[in-house]
Amino acid sequence: MSAPDIEKIALKNVQSLTLFRMFFSARFYYPVYALLFLDYGLTLAQFGMLNALWALTIVLLEVPSGALADTLGRRNLLIAAGICMVLEMGVLLAAPIGGGYLLFGLFALNRILSGAAEAAASGADEALVYDSMKAAGIESRWGHVLERVQRDTSLAFFFAMMIGSACYDPDMVNTLLNTFGASIWVEQSQLIKVPILLTFISGLVVLVMAFRMKETPVENALTIRETLAQSWKQSRSAARWIWMTPLPFGIILAAMVLDSAVRQFLTLASEYWNVIHLPIASYGLIGSGMALMGVFVPRLARYMTEQGTPLKNFLLLVSAVFIGLYGLATAIPYWGIVPAVFLYASIQMTGFFVSRYLNEAAPSEQRATILSFRGLSTNFAYGIVSIMYSGLIVVLKTKHEADSELYGQQLQQAVFVDSLSWLPLYFLLSVAAVFLVHRLRFRRSG
Repeated sequence: MSAPDIEKIALKNVQSLTLFRMFFSARFYYPVYALLFLDYGLTLAQFGMLNALWALTIVLLEVPSGALADTLGRRNLLIAAGICMVLEMGVLLAAPIGGGYLLFGLFALNRILSGAAEAAASGADEALVYDSMKAAGIESRWGHVLERVQRDTSLAFFFAMMIGSACYDPDMVNTLLNTFGASIWVEQSQLIKVPILLTFISGLVVLVMAFRMKETPVENALTIRETLAQSWKQSRSAARWIWMTPLPFGIILAAMVLDSAVRQFLTLASEYWNVIHLPIASYGLIGSGMALMGVFVPRLARYMTEQGTPLKNFLLLVSAVFIGLYGLATAIPYWGIVPAVFLYASIQMTGFFVSRYLNEAAPSEQRATILSFRGLSTNFAYGIVSIMYSGLIVVLKTKHEADSELYGQQLQQAVFVDSLSWLPLYFLLSVAAVFLVHRLRFRRSG
């Protein structure tokens, strides 16, 4: 194959990567995530269990998916990710609203497919495109490619949040229909699957882009068994290094406790906005606005890493997260959005700190594997917290049913608001546990 042909393939892969990332992240149900699950007929406890199942799927498939990408081919893994995304949305389109155990089973299948899609796409897309650019001798442009991909993906996420929340709001939809002279009047129940349908279409685009990519042949590829064995060996070595080294061990523990607490709220955000009386159409605007904090938060985080120690920055983040969680528990109408800002900023800073400190501490030959433990550990912690939250919801619901005459949506909201008051306490206990575990592990070295 001639050099111009190889470069043409590389540039085509760049275009496909951009569209793949844009539509993979364009999940129109994100701004109404928790609200949509509950409107389908699921309970808060079931919602927590489903989130735990999603996190567990990613934890179990993260390492094997990387090995399979190196053996079976990255393009095949991307095609698998596209198929999983189409199927996960197809399952929700077919799911009956208020379908009882059948509904929960279909949502469980959706969460497994979603986790599998995340694991399959993780890293394989960038690796494929970078290798094709390297084969064409244009890998020096990789920085510009990443900048473009991140910019366009952020824009796609912004519009998906706006459109997803707007099309879930019957007032907004009916106003738009009247503007165009339509005599149709829609109810909330008729809009439940609209964000799912839009995301299903995004999944089709993702699948087409995966098929469109061309992969550079891998020389001397190992067998699946050899690749998996090598991958697990590398993982054990990295885990041993983390266990034996105070700073990385502390960073991983800190990431687990900060990420799990904040992400538990983020998955419940749409139900929280509903409780504090914000209109559904504003959910996308809120999510987009919070995401735009990523423009200046990294600069502040960089300043903090240059001026402060890891321990000092961890304590500052602990303070910010506690203030945010404590503020959420008050559930003040409209103004309840203010403490959420602390949580959105904190999780962005957490990502920056963990990446910066781990990259600086990790040996180069193990860096990628060590960084993968960040995702494995935080998803594991999130799964555990989701299970604990589901148990809390069951206990609180039983208590409210015995002590009050609330039922239906009123009971659900009362249980939800009550559950928020437990998050600050859980967070403080988990922070104390992190300090205790780290001190006991390295007490001899001080």
